[in-house]
Amino acid sequence: MTKLNDEGAGMVSIGQLAKAAGVSSRTIRYYEELGILPQPRRSPGGTRMYPREYGGYLAAALALKDLGFRLDEVKPLARLAVGRAVSQGQRDIATRLVEARLAALSRQVTALRQLHASVRGPDSDLPLSAVLGRIAADHAESAVVVPLASDTLTRQELASRWGSPVPAAHERGGAR
Repeated sequence: MTKLNDEGAGMVSIGQLAKAAGVSSRTIRYYEELGILPQPRRSPGGTRMYPREYGGYLAAALALKDLGFRLDEVKPLARLAVGRAVSQGQRDIATRLVEARLAALSRQVTALRQLHASVRGPDSDLPLSAVLGRIAADHAESAVVVPLASDTLTRQELASRWGSPVPAAHERGGAR
């Protein structure tokens, strides 16, 4: 990662920020559109000018992405990652996202161990496709919906979209 150079009163250009983070300027603009990065200040000529702290936002967003979080999940986690004050509701959302990611990784580890055992043993008579099919079936049975506070779908709406009943635990505000 390149060091940020000050341009004015602790401000850097989009190019400097992008270079320091190892991403393109387009990535930074996209993260702004998604609300992952706060909107920057503009110079009198309209050029984006970023406070040095934006490097922390960007580093946190990229680290969360590397951990496997989707971009729509990064936004609620990014404020916590850079040490910003958050409400209890924001903290609860972040907790659910991290717990869901941990559960997903646990399922992946289990599946990879099954796959490893299957390919490692030369005397394994179980075809690889059967192992992968079993893993897919196990994944479908253990899939969990983690609604965010912004989700407005009811159980009935979810059921109509997915074609099957949704347990009450998945309704917003329900037990988990």
